[in-house]
Amino acid sequence: MPAPFQITWDAPEFEYREKGVSWYWISIIAAACIVAFSVWFQNFLFGLFIVIAEVLFIVWGNREPRLIEFSLNEQGLSIDGRKFYGYKDFEAWSADASSDHFAEIYFYFRSRVKPALKVLLPAEYLNEFRASLKGTLKEVEHNPSFIDVIEKILRF
Repeated sequence: MPAPFQITWDAPEFEYREKGVSWYWISIIAAACIVAFSVWFQNFLFGLFIVIAEVLFIVWGNREPRLIEFSLNEQGLSIDGRKFYGYKDFEAWSADASSDHFAEIYFYFRSRVKPALKVLLPAEYLNEFRASLKGTLKEVEHNPSFIDVIEKILRF
């Protein structure tokens, strides 16, 4: 049984990346080109789908994250006091500390159907976090997924 510990921190629900006016214009122009091709090929339903997707892309891209409280203790991970994951739910974890402010912590579920749970952790807590989980949950090397790479390229 691991020694009792408790780490509590506040972090945004996702990493917000500032977007300039050009980001929005490029997005709109790309969507307009796709809609034009869908009209050319008389695929109006696909064109409608692209318009709806573009509206959502702009709205979600402009949204700022809310602050969430995380807590890690000897039983598991608590998110905002609403959701709790015990260590039995996870197979392993990894960290991506490429950012100066926040490390991205990925918890991999035992169930292969569930995607990894990504949590932001202030970079200064990473060593304490790693020491707390040693012997409780296996740390693996982080390999970014295709979606993670696309997300960073699009600044989303």
